Amino acid sequence: MKVGILEFRDNDFTRSVAERLSDLDVEFIRVGQISHPSSPPYDVIVDRISFCDPFLREVMKYWSLAGARVINDPFFSLNSDKLTELLWCDRLSIPHPRTVLLPRPNPAEDLREMVADPDWDALAAKVGFPCIVKPVDGYAWQDVTRVETLGELRILHGTLGGSRTLIVQELVRWVDYYRAFCVSRRDTRIVKWNPRPLDMGEYVHTNLEAIADLEGFIAEKTVELNAALGLDFNSVEWCVTADRKALIIDSNNDVPDVRKEKIPPESYDWIVDRFSACVRETLGSGPDARGG
Repeated sequence: MKVGILEFRDNDFTRSVAERLSDLDVEFIRVGQISHPSSPPYDVIVDRISFCDPFLREVMKYWSLAGARVINDPFFSLNSDKLTELLWCDRLSIPHPRTVLLPRPNPAEDLREMVADPDWDALAAKVGFPCIVKPVDGYAWQDVTRVETLGELRILHGTLGGSRTLIVQELVRWVDYYRAFCVSRRDTRIVKWNPRPLDMGEYVHTNLEAIADLEGFIAEKTVELNAALGLDFNSVEWCVTADRKALIIDSNNDVPDVRKEKIPPESYDWIVDRFSACVRETLGSGPDARGG
């Protein structure tokens, strides 16, 4: 029984996990060409990097279908985005910002009869201004923009919208912001987070007294959402408004940012422990198990 880790060798989190699994056969993956048919060289794979590279993503998909258990499921990203995930939030009664999906400007000539121009007045009435614009398939803060006016939105749509499919969301006025880490679709760790662009966000040593009335709701809905999405490891971003309403701002990050130098030590150790246990459980479940 062998565990492979697809991540940079100097990554603190996966190195910490590998240390906790030192009694197992664990190695960092290096892969070249794949000949078909072939069997995966690992029983369980921790995939933290294939989203960055089409070749690695194809390898993860192939090995998954060939019998390896990949954490997280490499087919998840093919069936999920920031719009469709809101359907799961609705089904699970999880509040979220009001959202509109925009068509790309200037569609190909043969699509013009099917793709209509946005109804800007209806959009403004739904989300209001200022608002947040982001790619429907975006990652982290990539191309996330605060827009103040309808005119500014139309300009942004005409430029960025030519290369990215955009969603427009209500700007939520929050008083507190949290990341809820979920492991094995059952264990949660809520950490206060100050979101900022350009990798300037920071964690705060977690005191959850401020959300004592909402902590149970956030934990329960995080677990339900991860079960629905089929994710073994995820971080969900929640905000809390002045009227004590908890809303999901980002429903998934299937490669959670767990940096030792940023996250509080007690939370870092908790995540490493639970994730290491997840790998052991997955290894024991056999290559055909898909969790639940």
